[in-house]
Amino acid sequence: MRIVVAAALTSFVLPAAAFAAPRVAVQPFNGPDTESYRRQVVKIVARHGFKVVTSLRAVSGTSQYPGLAKEKGLSAFVVADADDRGKRLVLSFLVWQGIDGSVIGRWEVTAPKKLMPGRIAKEFWRRLGPAIGKARAPHSDRLSPAPPMRINAGPPTRMVSPRRKGVRPAPAKRGSRPLAVSI
Repeated sequence: MRIVVAAALTSFVLPAAAFAAPRVAVQPFNGPDTESYRRQVVKIVARHGFKVVTSLRAVSGTSQYPGLAKEKGLSAFVVADADDRGKRLVLSFLVWQGIDGSVIGRWEVTAPKKLMPGRIAKEFWRRLGPAIGKARAPHSDRLSPAPPMRINAGPPTRMVSPRRKGVRPAPAKRGSRPLAVSI
């Protein structure tokens, strides 16, 4: 019972962002006919519990990643370049970390164009999943909303000092002496 109550209380006290899934941007892939591979990567990353952002355009330089990650709350960027070699295709994947823009994962896969979706499905997460999972987003400048508080700034309701609880000795009578007790 205590665990249920504690879990219920933490869901109200902690901001929603504390429970949000990490955000990963899957950038447009460079090369011919790569949109189907990008959609496949988006599905794989989303299936593993990440919120995937696909609305960002490709950046012109890698120095833009940390600022973009801070602005959008992104932990990682997944990018790929495709090289068409006749019947075969080479896809080179990079995973960039959001906190500092460093490369934390690389994978190059070569396969006939027909077999490329199967290779991505089988190996993408095994090869790059750990890198995506350990990527960290920069700390946000946004403050989470404060919990509501009630502050009574009005005048105090009692003007007398509070009484101490306990037994008070009876007032001494005139001419009486205190008792002496020896133990």
